[in-house]
Amino acid sequence: MAAFPNALRRKFAGMAFIQTDAYTLRNYECDAAGRLSIPALMNLMQESANRNAYDYGIDSETLQANGLGWMLMRFGLVMHHYPRSGQTIRIVTYPTGVEKFFVYRDFRVYADAVLLAEATSTWLVFDSHKRTMVPTPDFIRSLVCPDVDQPSPRLPLKPNYPSVEVAEEAQAVTVGWFDIDSNQHVNNVVYIRWLLEQLPDAVLQTQELAELDVVYRNETHWHERVLVQHQADDAGTFHHRLALAETGKDVLLARTRWRR
Repeated sequence: MAAFPNALRRKFAGMAFIQTDAYTLRNYECDAAGRLSIPALMNLMQESANRNAYDYGIDSETLQANGLGWMLMRFGLVMHHYPRSGQTIRIVTYPTGVEKFFVYRDFRVYADAVLLAEATSTWLVFDSHKRTMVPTPDFIRSLVCPDVDQPSPRLPLKPNYPSVEVAEEAQAVTVGWFDIDSNQHVNNVVYIRWLLEQLPDAVLQTQELAELDVVYRNETHWHERVLVQHQADDAGTFHHRLALAETGKDVLLARTRWRR
């Protein structure tokens, strides 16, 4: 693959950037109880992440223009408190490490000085034509991560929880046009909406998500059918599996923990 021209390298070589954005929550970003929904929160996090990547010269648009794209591989979220419609929250994000194949990024969410949520993530770069993972380009590997206190521990590449063995329920979803993003595959947040929607009514109505741990394994595309499965573990814990209906190949594995 041809090297990136100098004009596309990050704008301020040797500098580190921390992104901080304030968002006032709209009604449509909140659930039936008036709390910020998990998919909406993840979308806001990704907006801030891409703004941060822009300062480094490694945003989605720059990669796409050169036949590459970002793909989320691991995501871990801990919710401490839920903000509500009309509140203003502050999302802080920054890269915490770069390796041959992976880039690591943390997120913190605040309302004033109160920590609402924290997340850590693992990203890879893929060739948008071959649809395969590629080594992190040199211009990304050389980025400077900010010096922050207590970065989150990196998530293991393989989850420390089992797949769904006996699904309590399986639902088939057909990928729609508005499920895919500019990388021409289903956006990672869409999968989270699918797996949350499949949970029992009583869980969604009387509990709130406390923790989410996800490993993304394969992409899916327009018109493909995806099986959404879950299995209850101990009280308040569910294991989730999304798989291609035609092949059975894993798309995503996840674990959610809930509290009243």
